Amino acid sequence: MQRGKWEEQVWLGVWSCLQPLQSHIPAVPSRLDAEPSRAEPGAMDTLRRSLSRWKRFHIKVHLAEEDLLLPLTVRPRDTVMDLRALLVREGVTSWKKTFYYNSRQLEEHQTLKEANIQNGSVLLLVSNQR
Repeated sequence: MQRGKWEEQVWLGVWSCLQPLQSHIPAVPSRLDAEPSRAEPGAMDTLRRSLSRWKRFHIKVHLAEEDLLLPLTVRPRDTVMDLRALLVREGVTSWKKTFYYNSRQLEEHQTLKEANIQNGSVLLLVSNQR
């Protein structure tokens, strides 16, 4: 399959940005060192998976009691416990509160990716009613 001119330019741009980061990306196939037009078809998938670890989501947490939207920057592999730690850094105590997303309660060890939380999502933080 022949690559188009635009796709070739995008590939070269991405590849030139990754040259300084190459030592930080594990398991980069040796065939990627060759000219980009001769790289194997799965090379873009490998590159995409390697770049996903730096992906960041900008979400908001709605604090029900204070009627406040608090913006947070998180990673897809962060858990609800990590969110609680971020909120503590922001000065919000959340240990006796429950996170909800799309009317579902989030478990403590559930990752954001498992909960299908995406960029721009809003989580609800509500006090436990016990």
